[in-house]
Formats: sequence, C-alpha cells, structure tokens
Amino acid sequence: MKREIVMALAAALALVPAAWANQIESVIAVDYLTVEVVMEDPLPPEETDPLRFDPAHPAFTFSDGIEMTGAPAEQDVRGYPNTYRIPVNGLDTDIIYKISYKGQKAFTFKAYDETEMTERYKDRYGSYF
Repeated sequence: MKREIVMALAAALALVPAAWANQIESVIAVDYLTVEVVMEDPLPPEETDPLRFDPAHPAFTFSDGIEMTGAPAEQDVRGYPNTYRIPVNGLDTDIIYKISYKGQKAFTFKAYDETEMTERYKDRYGSYF
C-alpha cells in the first residue's frame, strides 16, 4: 500500500512544474519574417542568447513549415512586459499558423498583407509606431 501511495505522489509531483511552466499569452505577426509573442513570464537568458540558439531544438515550434531562424529578442513595449520578437523563415498571407512554446497548447495567428499587418500592430500598441 505504501508503495502505491509513494508512486502516486511521485507521479502527481512530476506534473506540477508543467502546470507552472511559462506560457504564451498572445501572438501577432509583425511582418513576413517576424512573429511577436507576449509571455506570461520572462524567457530564461539561455533562450534569448543568439550564441546559444540551436535550430535543432527551438523553444518555439510552428506549423506549416515555419521555423525559427534565430533566438527570440526581448522588446521594450509599454504595457506589454515579457514581449519577444522571433525571427522566422517566412510567412505567407491567409494561412492560419500555430505556435507552441515547449510543446504546450498552441496559439494561432495569421499574416496579412503588409499594410494590414502594420495597421493591426498600430491598433495593438498605438499609432506612435
């Protein structure tokens, strides 16, 4: 009986870090080569260090053949802490893409024509951009 309790407790504790893991709060296509994410918490320094970026093991994964081409770069955006720009290999218009952080729940986003992406970005952050 004790063994079963210990095993159940160990299994339950293994799930706790996953529940507290950093998560994507929002995502927007900035342009055809850049995706911006707002995270719940700051990314660890090793994930934003361009010298440590490993394309074989990216923290963010995308659908439809989209891949990270570099490390996420932190952005100083008023009112949006933990904002990062992720360079990608190229977005097409009118495709609904998915992005996931470390295999968690995927978020969707879409790229539009250049004028519309600029307008959506201004709507999000204000016209001073």
